Amino acid sequence: GAKEYVFPRRERFPVFFHQENTSSIYVGGEGRLYYYDFATRENYTDLGIVVVPGALCHGRAPLPLQEDSRNYLTLVEQYGDGLLVCGTGACAPTCWNVTQRKESQPWDGRGIAPFTPDSNTLVVVDGQDIYSTIKKSQQNGKIPRFRRVRGGGELYTSDTVMQNPQFVKATTLRHEEPHQDKIYYFFREDNPDKSPEAPRNISRVAQLCKEDRGGTSSLSASKWTTFLKATLICVDPVTKGNFNWLQDVFFVPAGDWRHSKVYGLFTNTWGSSAVCVYSFGDIENVFRTSRLKGYNGPTPEVKPGQCVPSGQHTPSETFKIADSHPEVEERVEPLSPSRSPLFHNKHRYQKIGVHEVAAGDGRRYNVLYLATDKGSIHKVVELPDGVQNIVEIQVFPNKDPIQSMILDHARAVLYVGSSSRVLELPMDMCGAYRNNCHSCVLARDPYCGWANGSCLSLALSRDVLQNLDLDSWRGSCQRGDVKEGTWRYDFRNISVMPLSRYYLNCSIESHYATYNWYHEDVLIKSCNTSHPQHDCFHFIPSVRREHYGHYVCVSEEDGFRQALVKERLLDRQRFLWQRGRAPALLASWLQLLLVVALAELFH
Repeated sequence: GAKEYVFPRRERFPVFFHQENTSSIYVGGEGRLYYYDFATRENYTDLGIVVVPGALCHGRAPLPLQEDSRNYLTLVEQYGDGLLVCGTGACAPTCWNVTQRKESQPWDGRGIAPFTPDSNTLVVVDGQDIYSTIKKSQQNGKIPRFRRVRGGGELYTSDTVMQNPQFVKATTLRHEEPHQDKIYYFFREDNPDKSPEAPRNISRVAQLCKEDRGGTSSLSASKWTTFLKATLICVDPVTKGNFNWLQDVFFVPAGDWRHSKVYGLFTNTWGSSAVCVYSFGDIENVFRTSRLKGYNGPTPEVKPGQCVPSGQHTPSETFKIADSHPEVEERVEPLSPSRSPLFHNKHRYQKIGVHEVAAGDGRRYNVLYLATDKGSIHKVVELPDGVQNIVEIQVFPNKDPIQSMILDHARAVLYVGSSSRVLELPMDMCGAYRNNCHSCVLARDPYCGWANGSCLSLALSRDVLQNLDLDSWRGSCQRGDVKEGTWRYDFRNISVMPLSRYYLNCSIESHYATYNWYHEDVLIKSCNTSHPQHDCFHFIPSVRREHYGHYVCVSEEDGFRQALVKERLLDRQRFLWQRGRAPALLASWLQLLLVVALAELFH
């Protein structure tokens, strides 16, 4: 079910925009905006987004081949009735409003687009408000700030409240009273604790009040006065392993904002990954009740970080305390009851997405999509007894890095982008389970179930066999459903030269099965799937007479066994010799019969 759109040319710094519940995607490239509709295959390229090189970047005159002379699009977002498209503008950041495929006159995009492509940027478009971490001037120095650049008056964070921040993601959250609406942004920063055992980076969440009007003095009039930050904790209580490097976050909204969740994807220095889940209710509680780190003075009437009624300013005394003590003492821990990671493993994940799906049992399950550093996506389901890694999808050829992963919840599809293409992938992917009843049910995939001899998506049929808690699945599949054949038949013949090398390869489909290679019914290799691997290999460094014969790879999970690969190795020299001998032997027999016939004739 995957569909693909390949760009007319490779793009070094592509950006992607998809509007929920549509089948199209926009891709911003160098000086051009691509559009593609996966349903109709309609596509066009907007080349009207051009700039005239002429600005000086870093004091250098622009040359045709320099990065400074190019317009890399860095933002494509919904804004008003159309799209907001911004780019580096040959070192003069520029924006356009695109409506019905017509672009407006270019306008000054400083603060919304960077001067040159920069990965450490964050832009949030919320209605008519735009928030950004991009500097407005090349003379602004190297200290990044979080700004409000459109709507409600410009504000920026003080230069002392963050230490070399690396921004990850931001969101706005509506409260019951409009003046309590918040902005939360997630970032990493240098650890002020420089002791050898302390981690180099700390992962943080910061809060700001949306209706913040800045300070009352000339020095604070353009500064956020409600900034506070807290540390995010993601530690395995058993191994004490600390996952301190925040890679990505995904927001899961709820009717009550307190129950909205943040799925945080973390890595550590050893290349392992963990997912920790937090609630905005817990985050809000930490900011509201915790003491400020290092501050022992009296608490003012309007507490630091508190949102004041519309039209009012944060008192100067409150701002001074928060500005000099921006961190709260209490740390944000994962959701109870465990207060520990949802899971962790040895893969290095880079992006996370979460989709809630209704299964056949009427319950709703969260399914995680995790992009690895090897160009694949792991599909992981949250179950009552823990998480299960359902399937791995290799998305792009040559393991191209995944630059973007967008979830369309309404249509249950993923849009996955690289520097050369975008794929539209259905979230169900039920064809991955070999059309085998046991494989389909054992996968515990809430999107898929067994019916009419196939592993079907619940979008096609709700009347399917599913068992996500594995309570009584063994009686569910009929024996006739197991299409594995018998081990003694259906071998694939492969001729191999003596003394050559040969790999036997068996793909690992389930991380909860054991995989064994047998040679003439004798176990020769067992693969432990508790360690991350894609295949169960058996390597023969030099093929000899004893290596020829029948090989079978068998997977076993919860008492169900199936033969996945069946190969019969033949001696190629002997095989060729026998093929060559056959015509010669036939000719000899014909000559003998001719002699006998002639002898009988003349007798």
